[in-house]
Formats: sequence, structure tokens, C-alpha cells
Amino acid sequence: EVARDSGVSAVFDMPNTNPPITHRSNVTDRLALAKNANVKKVFYGLYLGLTSNPEQIKEAVSLYREFFPQIVGMKLYAGHSVGNLGVIDLFNQHIVYKTLAKEGFDGVLTVHAEKESELQKVWNPKLPISHCLARPEKAEVESVKDQLYLSELTGFKGKLHIAHISSPKAVQLVNEAQAKGRDISSGVCPHHLIYDWNKMFDENGVIWKMNPPLRAPGDPQIMLQYLREGKIDWLETDHAPHTLKQKTSSPFSSGITGLQHWQLFIKYLTENEFSEQRIEEVTFTKAANRFGIDIAKNKSQLKDRTRDYPFNFYSELEKRLA
Repeated sequence: EVARDSGVSAVFDMPNTNPPITHRSNVTDRLALAKNANVKKVFYGLYLGLTSNPEQIKEAVSLYREFFPQIVGMKLYAGHSVGNLGVIDLFNQHIVYKTLAKEGFDGVLTVHAEKESELQKVWNPKLPISHCLARPEKAEVESVKDQLYLSELTGFKGKLHIAHISSPKAVQLVNEAQAKGRDISSGVCPHHLIYDWNKMFDENGVIWKMNPPLRAPGDPQIMLQYLREGKIDWLETDHAPHTLKQKTSSPFSSGITGLQHWQLFIKYLTENEFSEQRIEEVTFTKAANRFGIDIAKNKSQLKDRTRDYPFNFYSELEKRLA
């Protein structure tokens, strides 16, 4: 309903739930929940989570073929994030790509790209900026290199997508691969276009904890330019509706909300000299075409749903664009 009232046309649900969406029973339960919600003006799609178990991967491919477009693609967590779906070492990631290639999977494989071995054990909730040091830019860059290497090595025939890309260096790697004819895309979140890690020094700095984290000053401006120029394919919210308690006390959950601000993000792009055509591409057509799904535009009357959540992450931006 929040998506409908905010002018969002489709929601792609992530599989890192409890329990994770990895098998038929999880899929049917989740799709039934969406059907019972009966929000007809918003397309609901579901990602299947992947493990390093070849039999689970084979089942996932079979389920994708049976339920597409309700199942929109696969999700690989190349580093631990929220939940317990991390496939964290190169050997097991190789199993994933090799099995998908053997099974002839040609859909979208979306990757959370953070290399576990590059993460640092310095996180301290009393010092929120430590999260940005714990998950450095190098972890994202090295993981993107791994995905490009493994997908080529195994003859992966699907569409590789790097989700919530936050590093200018990672974008450059994706662009270099695209120039060589590799089938890869990337999406960026609004928070990585608007904010840098100085937010972690705010009074409520811990609530800005997300994976990947906010990057160094100057990087958001570069990422915005890359999105404007087409070097990043589309905008994605990575909407994570944790409670305030989950954000400010153990487990100090990573992720922030975004769906309710979709029209604000469009206004932000307009203010930053994105053409109407480019806004249409990055907010709708690029993703719909990439996934090969016929999605109807949501034309519902807009409603303010920002008060549905305990904290407004974009209140400063709202005032600036008012």
C-alpha cells in the first residue's frame, strides 16, 4: 500500500527474510501473502535466495521457470548482510555460477557485492562511523571483480546485476565490462546519491547504518553524475522497514526506508538536471526491460506515507526541495 500511495509501480521483494526465501514452501507462502494484500496497482515480484548447495540452486532455477514473472530472478549475497544468506568465499560462489550455467539459467542474477575477506572487525555501535570503516569501498570493488571473473569463467548466460552499487570505482568496473560486451547492469540507491558518511556523526548516527555503507564525501556527487550519464542503469530504494528499536539497539539492523519518498527522489533528479526521458528510464523502463516484465504504470492518487515510519531519513531533503 505504501508503494501504491507513493506512485511506485512495482516492488521486488528480497529473500533475506526469516526464514529465507530459498525453497518452494517459502515461495508459495510469500506469494500468498502478496495476493492476500490485494494491492492491484503495484506489481509484486519476489527474488529467490541462493545458497552454495547445488540441489537448492537447481530447485531455484526450476521455481523461477515455473513462477516467472512472480519470481523475478535470483539473489546472491556475496557477503553477509541482514539475514543468513551469505555465500562468502570464492569457492562456493563458483559453485553458484557453475550450477546456474549448467542449468541454463538466463534470467537476472542480482548480487549484493561485498567481499567478506575485505570486511574489517571494527564495528562499534557507540561510534557509528566505524560501520563505514568495517565495510570499506575495497570490499565492494573486489567483490564486483569476483562476480565478473566467475560469470566469465563458468560461461554464465544470465543477466548479472550489481544491486545498490555505492562505489565510483565499482561503477567503472561495470562500465569497462559493458564496453567489452558483458551482460551486466547496476542500480544505485538514493541515499548513496544524497548523503555521505558524515551522517554517521549525527546525534542519531547509528540509524544511518546500511550495507553497503555511506561513502566518503564527494562520492555521492560522482554517483549522481554517473546515473545522469547512463553509467548506472537505474534507481532502487533497497527499502528496509526495520523498527526504530532494531535500528538503535542490538542487532543495530542495517538498512533504511525509501518507498514512501519515491516522488521526492524524482523531484531531486529533476532539480539535478535529469531530463524527463532519463528520469523515466532510471525509475521505470530500464529495470522493466532488463527483467523482461510487462509492468503497468501505477496511476494511483498520491498520499503521504512518511508518517508510517518512525524516522524520516529525508526530512532535510524535503525542506530543501519544498
